[in-house]
Amino acid sequence: MALLNYNRSILTNEAYTSAIVLTGTDQLILEFGLFVSQAQNFIELLTTMGWIVTGTSPLEPDQPIIELTIQQDNVVVASINQESIEDGADTPLENLTTFQAVLTNVPAGHHVYQLFARNLQTAQGTITIIGPANISGKVIS
Repeated sequence: MALLNYNRSILTNEAYTSAIVLTGTDQLILEFGLFVSQAQNFIELLTTMGWIVTGTSPLEPDQPIIELTIQQDNVVVASINQESIEDGADTPLENLTTFQAVLTNVPAGHHVYQLFARNLQTAQGTITIIGPANISGKVIS
């Protein structure tokens, strides 16, 4: 096995250096291109997203949920949902989400990868992306 290509998109590698407030609709956070030279391959995508929650609701469910979705050429290839930590009245609630997706036998050619984020429960609190925020992709064959 060999690493054939690598690319990444970085909003920030540091906490508290951005402030993107998420709504209930998908918001494009990061994007990059990756060239695949061989049809027999696998692609590893790794995403890290630092976020805080403010203004939590006292009613159940009492925590907002972040949804992160990765698209390859406008088709969803990976997604996760993560509920915020719960820490009583202490705010902001600091969260860090990291997830990896592995795609196999992606067709040869150039592909665009996009990371979208949204707050699935806006009435339960405000989610703000604060950093770090990045995504990387490796083509291995």
